[in-house]
Amino acid sequence: MRGAVRAEQIRTLYRQSVWVFAANPANALIVASVLWRPGTRVTSVIWVAAMVAVTVGRLWARRSYLRRQPPVEQTARWALRFVAGTLATGTTWGVGCALLFDSQRPGAQLLVTFVLGGMIAGASGTLASYVPAFIGFAAPALTALAVRIAMEGDSSHVAIIVLMLIYGVVMTMVASNTQRALVEALRLRFDNEDLLVQLRTARGSLEEINRTLEDRVRERTAAFERQSETLRDAQRMESIGLLAGGVAHDFNNLLTVVLANVSLLQRGQLEESDRISVEEIRTSANRGAVLVSQLLAFSRRQILKPQVLDLARIIADMEQFLGRLIGSQVELTIAIDPGPLPVEADPSQLQQVIINLCTNARDAMPDGGRLTIEAKRFEQGAEAPAPAPPVGSYVVLLVRDTGIGMDDETRRLAFDPFFTTKEVGRGTGLGLATVYGIVEQSGGFIAVDSQPGRGSIFSVYLPASTEPIAATGVRELLPHPLPVSSPQPEVTVLLAEDNPMVRGVAARMLREAGYRVLEGVDGESALQVARSHDGPIDLLVTDLVMVRMGGIELAKRLAEQRPRLKILFISGFSWDNALPAINPDQGVDFLQKPFTPDALIASAGRLLSSSVRGEGTPPAVPKTPPTSTT
Repeated sequence: MRGAVRAEQIRTLYRQSVWVFAANPANALIVASVLWRPGTRVTSVIWVAAMVAVTVGRLWARRSYLRRQPPVEQTARWALRFVAGTLATGTTWGVGCALLFDSQRPGAQLLVTFVLGGMIAGASGTLASYVPAFIGFAAPALTALAVRIAMEGDSSHVAIIVLMLIYGVVMTMVASNTQRALVEALRLRFDNEDLLVQLRTARGSLEEINRTLEDRVRERTAAFERQSETLRDAQRMESIGLLAGGVAHDFNNLLTVVLANVSLLQRGQLEESDRISVEEIRTSANRGAVLVSQLLAFSRRQILKPQVLDLARIIADMEQFLGRLIGSQVELTIAIDPGPLPVEADPSQLQQVIINLCTNARDAMPDGGRLTIEAKRFEQGAEAPAPAPPVGSYVVLLVRDTGIGMDDETRRLAFDPFFTTKEVGRGTGLGLATVYGIVEQSGGFIAVDSQPGRGSIFSVYLPASTEPIAATGVRELLPHPLPVSSPQPEVTVLLAEDNPMVRGVAARMLREAGYRVLEGVDGESALQVARSHDGPIDLLVTDLVMVRMGGIELAKRLAEQRPRLKILFISGFSWDNALPAINPDQGVDFLQKPFTPDALIASAGRLLSSSVRGEGTPPAVPKTPPTSTT
C-alpha cells in the first residue's frame, strides 16, 4: 500500500500540465523585462536562458516518465529526478533574484520579493503532493535571496529576512498538510479499489457458486426424479410381489388338495378314460405349481440353498446348452474376465436366471442377431446416479442382444409378472419376473438398458463373495429326493391347519400311511387337542400362519410340554430367512405346498426316523413367532 501511494504521489507530479513547468521561464522573462537596464542586461539574459534550459530538462524528464510508465519499484529513482529538477529550478530562481536585487531601487526589491513569494506560493500547491519536491524548490530560492538581502545589513532588511523565513516555514506547513490530505485520499482510493476488486472477485465467485449450485440443483433434481421413479417402481414391484405371494399362497392350498386327491385317485382302479382324465388333471396342476413357483420367485418367497459358486464356471458349463437353446440363427459370444468370479447363490436358481435372460434375448431377435454374455468384477462408487446398486464389490452378469429393444414404458414394466409383448401362447410373462425375484432374494440388483431398434442390456449385479468357492460342481449340488420310510406302529401325529380342504386331504394321507391323526382347526384348537390327549404325540404337522395362533407359537408351546416332539411346518410360502434354519436331524423340517402324499409321508418318515421315539434331544423350536411369513 505505501509503495503504491508514493508512486501515485510522484505520478501526480509528472502528470502536471506543461504550462505549470513553462510558468517558470515565462515569469523569469517578465521579471527580467521589468528590471531591464544597461547594467543588468547580460545577467537577465543568462538568467532567463538558464531557466529555459532547466525547464526543458524537466519537460524531457516528464516526457520520458509518461512514455515509460515506470513500475512502482522505480518510484524512488524518478522521485529523485523530479526533486533534482525542482532543486535546479529553485536555485535558478534564488540566484537570479539575488543578482537582480537592487538596493537602490525599492520597486525592484519589491518586484523580486513579490514574484519569488508568488512562485513559492504556487509551488506549495503544484508540488504539495510530494513535500521534498517543494522544499527542493523553496529552500534554495529563499536562501539565495536571503543571503543577498542580509548583505545590506540594516534592520529593515533583517526584518525582511525574518519574514521570508516565516513565510517559507508557513508554506512548507501548507504543503505538508496538503500532502497529508492527498496521501490520505490516495490511501482511501486504493482501499476502495481493493474493496472493489474484492467485491468484483466475490461477485464473480458468487456468480460461479450460483452457477455451480444451479447445476447441482439440476443434477440433484434429476437424480431425485430418477430415485423417486426407482422408488415408485420398487414400491410398485413390492406391492405386486405381496399380491403375487398372497395369490401363490392361496393357490398352493388349492393345488395341494388337487394334487393330493389326484394321487389318491391314481392309487385306485380306474378305467382308461378316467385314468387319462385324472392324468390331465395332474399335468395341469403341476403346470399350475410351476407358475406358482415362479410367482414365489418373483415375490422372493422361495427356498434358496445358496452356495459360494464361480459364476465363470457356471456360464462355461452352460455354454453348449445355451447354444442349443437360442438356435443357429443367433450368434453366441461369451466374454468372461480371467480368474474366478465368486458369488453366493443357489446354483439351480442362478442357472434359471441365465436361461431366462437368454430366452428373452432370443425371442427379441426373431430374425437372428448376436447374443453376448459377459461376466466381470465391478466396484460401485458413492456417486453413481440412480438406478444403480449400492456401494460395494460385485460380480456383474451382462446379457446383451441386438434385438428389437424396448421403449420406456415396456422397459418400466419388463419385470412385472404376466407382462409380455409376445404373441398369445408364446410366453407367460413370468420369465423376467422370476429373474427379478431370484436376483433380489440373492441380495443382488438388476437393471435394464434398452432403446427401440438398438437391442437390450440386462445387468445382474451379485455381491462378490470373499468365502472359498465350493469344491463340488453345480450338477452335484442338485437336491436329492427325500427317503420314504415306513410308519412306525402307534405313531401319533397332531395336524394343525386352518384350511379345511388341506386339513382333510392331509389327514387322509397320513391315516392311509398308518399314522394316528389328531386334528386342530388352528393353533389354539390344536393346543387344546394336545392337552386333552393323554398319550404321546410324536409329530406335529402345522401350517405356519393360522387365524388363531400360528404354527411357530404352537410349536414353541408344545415343545415346552413335550420336549421330544418332532415338528413339520407346511406353508404355501417358503421358509422365511428371518426364521431359524430348518434342521431335520434336530427334529424340525419344512414342506412347501403344494405337496403330494409321497412328499408328505417322506418328510414325516424322515423326521420320525431321525431318532428313536422317546429318546434323543428336544427339537430346536424357533423362539420368536414369524413376522413376515404367512
